[in-house]
Amino acid sequence: MDISWINEVNYGFWVTATLACALGAMSPGPSLAVVVNHTLAHGRVAGCYAAISHGIGVAIYALITVFGLAVVIQRNQQIFDIIQLLGCLFLILVAAKILFSTPKAIDTGLPVASRSSSIKAMGDGFLIALINPKILLFFAALFSQFVRLESDLWEKLTLVLIASGVDALWYLLVALTLSHFQSIVRFQRISGLLDKLFAVVLIIIASNFIFQITQG
Repeated sequence: MDISWINEVNYGFWVTATLACALGAMSPGPSLAVVVNHTLAHGRVAGCYAAISHGIGVAIYALITVFGLAVVIQRNQQIFDIIQLLGCLFLILVAAKILFSTPKAIDTGLPVASRSSSIKAMGDGFLIALINPKILLFFAALFSQFVRLESDLWEKLTLVLIASGVDALWYLLVALTLSHFQSIVRFQRISGLLDKLFAVVLIIIASNFIFQITQG
């Protein structure tokens, strides 16, 4: 088995992508509310179902984004360059919005079916990912900085696996640990800090990308 490509991997590249996806998943929002709601209503198993199906939904968006960007590169490099620059600006805008916003509490008041809770949890987790256009915009902005014309298939699939895997693992952790109200309260206390950290990382990443684009 040829594993020579391992020595050619830019580890900073993958660490940056993983960190951005992880902090993006950790940022409180409707997806977190769905997982917490199902965990509280039907236990950790239902929460885990919601977490896994949410990761599958994220994988679909990631696949569309990565391979869509690859097509754009092949057809028109100038359009891709514009997407890269707009992606950097979008990341900075997202970061600025987070930095100057007031932290919001997790809303767990979503209705959950009393029957077929596992199926309902899977459906809710999957749908909450698909109906959130911010995920697609975020991936388009982020992945436009990583996808290149020379990117191999394994690199594109690795980006998809990172995005979906990190997302699913985070929400699995949520389902396994936030099964009690007091745990949710403790998480809410640090959620604002996580958001600010996410914003700072986005600014650093976007600034680095802008520097690379202008130097290139």
